[in-house]
Amino acid sequence: MYRSNFRDRTHRTPAIVLQHRDFGEADRIYVLFTLEQGRTSAVARGVRKSGSKLGSHLDYFSELDLELARGRDLEVITGSTIMDQHPNLRTSLDAYGHAAHLVELVRDLTQEHQENAQVYQLLSASLSLLNDGVDPWHVARHFEMRFLIATGYQPSILTCAQCRRDLEAEPNAWSTELGGLLCPECRHTDRQAIALSINAQKYLRLLAREGLAGVVRIQPPDDVKHEVSQALLASLRSVGERDFASLRVLGSMQGPGAV
Repeated sequence: MYRSNFRDRTHRTPAIVLQHRDFGEADRIYVLFTLEQGRTSAVARGVRKSGSKLGSHLDYFSELDLELARGRDLEVITGSTIMDQHPNLRTSLDAYGHAAHLVELVRDLTQEHQENAQVYQLLSASLSLLNDGVDPWHVARHFEMRFLIATGYQPSILTCAQCRRDLEAEPNAWSTELGGLLCPECRHTDRQAIALSINAQKYLRLLAREGLAGVVRIQPPDDVKHEVSQALLASLRSVGERDFASLRVLGSMQGPGAV
């Protein structure tokens, strides 16, 4: 009878570790992004004890097949199978810092228990690309663009976000308030809009149209990279109504041109 009840209250799901904090004398609470129920928290009992097999699995960035049991307040992690621990992220400060940025966005800009398979697959693929040595700057910009789209905030980059006319190949402005590019005639509708050069707009359009494969071999100059980064980050800050720490920390260590 006990075994049957236990099976009834357990389930398995792919999950990515976003964050953890110590709890009690030997436990740890993990923030996870799961394929089945989006962001959730779960506790691992005794995971901080020496020799805990479960503790060696639940590293930051790890993708796992988890067994979870429904508890009174939190689900309980009762078993795990490693899918990918992305070990190379720990050998590159640049890759690690950008991976931290991706999981920070998912942790802070998704709702608890709101399934989003598109975000899960995007995060899983992006961590694998960073682990494989793909340029972190391009991977992060691709993630930011696709994340905005997957969460319902697709920016307008072909037509003016205000008047909806097709945009010309000229300097336009990026409005987080109105959700995309503004033509020169509509620029006055958002005094906080960010000026974007023609080359920065070309990169964003290519990124949206062809994805990472379309931009990964391009090496934009630092000023264009800065424009693109600031535009996408401004949109994400507007969505979350908060700043994000990971890239700021990485920039302080490497210099702003790196992020």
